[in-house]
Amino acid sequence: MRRFSFRLQSILNIKEKKLEDERLKLANIISTLELQKDVFLELNEKKDSYSKELNCAIENSILDIQNVVSYKNYINMLEQDIKTQFEIIKKTQTELEEQQIQVNKAYKEVKILEKLKEKQYKNFLFEYEQNQIKEIDDITSSRQKKVV
Repeated sequence: MRRFSFRLQSILNIKEKKLEDERLKLANIISTLELQKDVFLELNEKKDSYSKELNCAIENSILDIQNVVSYKNYINMLEQDIKTQFEIIKKTQTELEEQQIQVNKAYKEVKILEKLKEKQYKNFLFEYEQNQIKEIDDITSSRQKKVV
């Protein structure tokens, strides 16, 4: 019996490697997005903390005008950083969506080739079984000729 060989196996291997690479890129983008979200949360927490400190200091009349202005400037800077970080997160989410499309595309290409391979393998098995049946019939008919 000859062995089954898929003519497009090298292409399937390339497509599988591409799918693996695309999935790695997706994982990297996801981890980057999570880090960016962590930075965003830290900035928000820091802003809230400084706002509370400023409000407490104003209520207790502890700070002078210079310190109040410094606090306000720092809080404004944090708000700008938060906006910038939010834009970075939006951009990263867009990259994530685009990468998911690439992964899906690569996955479909692999699946198509795998189905083709499976179909060709089934045809190979069918032909092999047909050849086996034919050989058995030939052997049986030749034996019957010898007996008669």
